[in-house]
Amino acid sequence: MDVDVLIVGGGPAGSYLARYLVSSGFDGDVLVIDKRGVVYAPVICGELLPSEGLLSDWIPRELHNVLLETMRSTLRREFIVNELRSLRLIVAGRDVGTFPFRTYLVDKGAMIKGAIEDAMSRGARVRFGVNAVRCGVKGGLYECLVHDRSGGEYVIRSRVLVGADAYPSVVDRSLGITGGFRPEDLIIATSARARGRYEEDEAVIVMDPGLAPGGFAWIFPRGDGLHNIGVGVRNNLAWRGADPLDHHMKFVREFGLEQVQRAVLMKTLPVGGLLNRYSLGGAYLIGDAVGSVIPTNGAGINPAMITAHLLGRALTGGGDYVRLMNTVFKPLMDRMVLFRRIGDPLLLSRDAMVRALGISKSYLSSAIYEATLSSMRISTLIKFALGYPLIRLVSSPWP
Repeated sequence: MDVDVLIVGGGPAGSYLARYLVSSGFDGDVLVIDKRGVVYAPVICGELLPSEGLLSDWIPRELHNVLLETMRSTLRREFIVNELRSLRLIVAGRDVGTFPFRTYLVDKGAMIKGAIEDAMSRGARVRFGVNAVRCGVKGGLYECLVHDRSGGEYVIRSRVLVGADAYPSVVDRSLGITGGFRPEDLIIATSARARGRYEEDEAVIVMDPGLAPGGFAWIFPRGDGLHNIGVGVRNNLAWRGADPLDHHMKFVREFGLEQVQRAVLMKTLPVGGLLNRYSLGGAYLIGDAVGSVIPTNGAGINPAMITAHLLGRALTGGGDYVRLMNTVFKPLMDRMVLFRRIGDPLLLSRDAMVRALGISKSYLSSAIYEATLSSMRISTLIKFALGYPLIRLVSSPWP
C-alpha cells in the first residue's frame, strides 16, 4: 500500500495533524493508523484543558495564538463535561491555597473522535486495529511493517512518515531519530474515575512525595459526582520499588475516594522537555513521541496538538518544522524543564517539602501555581532563581 503521508497514532497529535492537512488543501493522500481497536478508548488522561483566557497573560503571544487555533478547531461545546473555576493546592498534607483556574474537563475520546471524523469527511483515511511493528527506508520511501487485526501483516510505503504514537515511538526507535529520555525524565501516570466529596468546580492537585514521588496526584471533577483521579510517579523511582499502583491506592484511601472501576490504567509520560531531534529526513515526531508533555503540570492534549499544528504548517508550505518548533514551542518547554528540575529536590523528599513550607508557604504555593500555568513571565523566572538556594538548603540534611 502506498500513501503520501502515513501518521502512526490516532491520538490528539495524529488526529489533529490529519485534520489540519486535509483541511488546508494538502496535495496528497493521508493515512492514519492506530493500534487501538476502537475509536480512542480507554482514555488515560486527566482530560483537563485551559479556557481560552487562562494562559493569555502567562505564555508568549505567538504560542498562545497557536493554542487558541488548536482549541477552536477541535473543542466543541458537546465535548465539554464540566467547567472548573479554581485550583486547590495541597502540599505535604497542608492546604496552601486556592487560585483562579478557569479550565474545562472534556471527553477526550469524543474530542479525538470528532477530529478523526472531520479528517475522514475531508478525505483522510483512518484505520484502527493496525499496529506498526517497525519502519525503515527503502528506495527513497518509508516502509512500515504493520499488523492488522483484520488483515494480517503487510507493508505501508509513504513519502512522509509521522510518529504520533506516544513515547517511546515505534517510528523513533526504528529510525534512530532521537536519543530518548533518561529514566528520571519520565513519569508513570495512573488514571481512574472515582467518587469523592470534593467541590464540583474545583481542581485539586496534591504534591506529596509520600503519595506521588517525583510527581503529583490530582482530582479533577467531572460535574456528575465523579472525578478523574491519578498519580504520577517518577520512572527511576518506580524501577527502584515505588510501585505506581501502590501509590495510587494509597492516594485513594487517604483522600476518601471510591473508585467506580477496578482497573487502574497506566502509561509513561515524558517530562524532560522536547527530545534532541524532532525529525530525520521526511520522518517526523509529534506529541508525546517528541516529548511535548509540559514538564511542570503533565498537560499533554494541547501541547500535542501544537506540535501537530506546527508540522502541518511546515508540510503545507508554511515553514520548516524544526525552526517552527525551536522558535514557537521550545522556549516554553526549556523553561518548564528548568522549573521542574529546580523543584525536583522537593518533589523527591517530603522532609524537604515540609521544611520549605515552614519557611514560606505563600512563596512555595505561588511558585507551584505559576509553574502549573506554564508561566513564562520574567517575574516567575526570578522567583525560581531566588528560590533555588532555598530549595538546596531545605533539601540538605540539617547540621
